[in-house]
Amino acid sequence: MSTSLQAAGKCDVELGHGLIITDSEIRIVDKNQTRVQINNDNQLLIKGKWIRLSDQDTQLLNEYALGIRDTVPELVNLATDGVNLGLSAIEQVVEGMSDNDPEVLKTQLQYVERALMDKFKRGEDFYFIAPQSLSKIDDFFTKEISERIHSAVHGSLGAILVSVGDAFKAREGNIEDRFSDMGQRMEIISSEIDKSLKKKAYQLEEKADEYCECLNALDKTETRLQSIVPSLAAYDLVKIR
Repeated sequence: MSTSLQAAGKCDVELGHGLIITDSEIRIVDKNQTRVQINNDNQLLIKGKWIRLSDQDTQLLNEYALGIRDTVPELVNLATDGVNLGLSAIEQVVEGMSDNDPEVLKTQLQYVERALMDKFKRGEDFYFIAPQSLSKIDDFFTKEISERIHSAVHGSLGAILVSVGDAFKAREGNIEDRFSDMGQRMEIISSEIDKSLKKKAYQLEEKADEYCECLNALDKTETRLQSIVPSLAAYDLVKIR
């Protein structure tokens, strides 16, 4: 398939297993257990057992490892950049409406962060991506994450209204108008969240499409490696639908 055709259509690629990437290791993970480990991009272990490779086969392993490094960390960066900052901003805006921290909001935002980290996570020295369809990343952001954030914002509204009710009573002005204004502000926050998530989903979808050729090449390299090391086939990473 030509690059132009690939860019025009969906790149239906699925990661069959989780991946953890550090400077010195690549680990293919299944049920929280490392099944395949590549050390320094040139040493292969399967279920903890070192697999001896010829120089030529080691070159192929190196090509496979570099293919993973060229794609996955950037996808993880793109997925996580801005989202955590956005969650902090929501918390600050909502908390700014009240002297009390709405616990409902904090709890809900923790659910959102957990959902995100279950799929994409990065630390100072590692990247993690869960098994998933790269062609459905947009659904994850525009549906699952969006719904969780909406629940967090709207679920906390009632708690905020209760906590600020007494404060409003002590001030001049119509309390109903103030509550109405707060509701409008919450709607604006929700709207901005949606715009942000749709933009994030679009960026990820574009990047996944851009990587289509790379992922196809990675799949072919993986297939060649599996023909040399048949036990590697049990942990097939890249699946082209």
